[in-house]
Amino acid sequence: MKNVKVLKTLEKGPKTVEEIAEETGLKPMEVRRYLLRFAESGKVESYQKDEKLYWKLKEKDELEDEFKYV
Repeated sequence: MKNVKVLKTLEKGPKTVEEIAEETGLKPMEVRRYLLRFAESGKVESYQKDEKLYWKLKEKDELEDEFKYV
Protein backbone atom coordinates (compact mmCIF):
# COMPACT_ATOMS: atom_id res chain seq x y z
CA MET A 1 0.00 0.00 0.00
CA LYS A 2 2.49 2.56 -1.20
CA ASN A 3 -0.20 5.17 -1.75
CA VAL A 4 -1.15 4.97 1.94
CA LYS A 5 2.48 5.66 2.88
CA VAL A 6 2.35 8.90 0.89
CA LEU A 7 -0.86 10.05 2.60
CA LYS A 8 0.44 9.09 6.06
CA THR A 9 3.56 11.17 5.44
CA LEU A 10 1.44 14.20 4.56
CA GLU A 11 -0.54 13.83 7.80
CA LYS A 12 2.58 15.15 9.55
CA GLY A 13 2.50 18.36 7.49
CA PRO A 14 3.37 19.76 4.04
CA LYS A 15 6.34 18.23 2.25
CA THR A 16 8.11 18.32 -1.09
CA VAL A 17 8.18 15.29 -3.41
CA GLU A 18 11.79 14.68 -2.43
CA GLU A 19 10.99 14.73 1.30
CA ILE A 20 8.10 12.31 0.81
CA ALA A 21 10.27 10.01 -1.31
CA GLU A 22 13.01 10.00 1.32
CA GLU A 23 10.58 9.29 4.16
CA THR A 24 8.66 6.52 2.35
CA GLY A 25 11.54 4.91 0.47
CA LEU A 26 9.70 5.39 -2.83
CA LYS A 27 11.18 6.90 -5.97
CA PRO A 28 10.33 10.59 -6.57
CA MET A 29 8.63 9.77 -9.88
CA GLU A 30 6.36 7.26 -8.15
CA VAL A 31 5.52 9.79 -5.41
CA ARG A 32 4.63 12.39 -8.07
CA ARG A 33 2.30 9.94 -9.77
CA TYR A 34 0.44 9.24 -6.52
CA LEU A 35 0.23 12.93 -5.65
CA LEU A 36 -1.25 13.81 -9.05
CA ARG A 37 -3.88 11.08 -8.64
CA PHE A 38 -4.70 12.33 -5.15
CA ALA A 39 -4.94 15.91 -6.44
CA GLU A 40 -7.41 14.84 -9.15
CA SER A 41 -9.61 13.21 -6.53
CA GLY A 42 -9.38 16.24 -4.22
CA LYS A 43 -7.36 14.62 -1.42
CA VAL A 44 -4.24 16.78 -1.67
CA GLU A 45 -3.23 20.17 -2.99
CA SER A 46 0.05 21.89 -3.72
CA TYR A 47 1.46 25.35 -3.17
CA GLN A 48 4.74 27.07 -3.88
CA LYS A 49 6.99 28.50 -1.18
CA ASP A 50 10.62 29.58 -1.43
CA GLU A 51 10.75 28.34 -5.05
CA LYS A 52 9.79 24.81 -3.96
CA LEU A 53 6.54 22.94 -4.55
CA TYR A 54 4.96 21.62 -1.36
CA TRP A 55 2.11 19.13 -1.09
CA LYS A 56 -0.40 18.91 1.75
CA LEU A 57 -3.63 17.18 2.59
CA LYS A 58 -6.57 19.23 1.38
CA GLU A 59 -8.61 20.79 4.14
CA LYS A 60 -12.23 19.76 4.04
CA ASP A 61 -14.74 22.47 3.38
CA GLU A 62 -17.86 21.93 5.50
CA LEU A 63 -20.11 23.35 2.77
CA GLU A 64 -18.56 20.97 0.27
CA ASP A 65 -19.48 18.01 2.50
CA GLU A 66 -22.95 19.40 3.15
CA PHE A 67 -23.84 19.63 -0.55
CA LYS A 68 -21.92 16.51 -1.56
CA TYR A 69 -25.04 14.48 -2.37
CA VAL A 70 -27.31 17.24 -3.68
